[in-house]
Amino acid sequence: MLRSLRLALLPPLGPSFGLAAALLVLLITPAQARSRNAGADPVVVCVLAPRVEAVDEGDAVGALLSAKPLLVVVEPLQEVRIERAGRLLWRGRAGPGQSIRAPLPWPLAPIQPGEQLLLRLQPVGASAESFAHVQLRGASAARMASTAALIERLGPGPQAWLAAVETALQDGDVALAWALLFAPQAPQAGELDSLRAEVLRRGCGE
Repeated sequence: MLRSLRLALLPPLGPSFGLAAALLVLLITPAQARSRNAGADPVVVCVLAPRVEAVDEGDAVGALLSAKPLLVVVEPLQEVRIERAGRLLWRGRAGPGQSIRAPLPWPLAPIQPGEQLLLRLQPVGASAESFAHVQLRGASAARMASTAALIERLGPGPQAWLAAVETALQDGDVALAWALLFAPQAPQAGELDSLRAEVLRRGCGE
């Protein structure tokens, strides 16, 4: 049985958000994550950050440019698990009548270049064995170092962050644009806040 993991396919956000927002058209198509447990019910989870894509095996996969990324999921979750090679590293579960809401700060030690992890997401109302799967992998050491250096240079000014997002998109580097937009260090101000809110509102589309 398949569990679908819908990914973001966002139309342009309109001129009111500026040039950077107008360029936010993600080259991501709907994907399905294959069920790993026989008899598990299908679940749908919309993952916005880190940026993930479909792979032939059925899971979604994301390259991590930041060592401690935010996890941004549209649906309220009742459980989140992070595993490495089948071993549980971290588990977060909501209490009765509660839910885990995005954004969720990275709960573990910083991710190392090339490190491979499995993110398992269970939306509210899903059965105990129903999880959507995302394969996460740290980018190369050079790529992660350059992203960290860029974030350090951007400082507290929101306009610098918007310009960096725009430049990344013009270069076709959507992963970097999304890593910047949802970076924990990014300022909470003005157009950046509006842009994040619009991305969350639109989610993964239909």
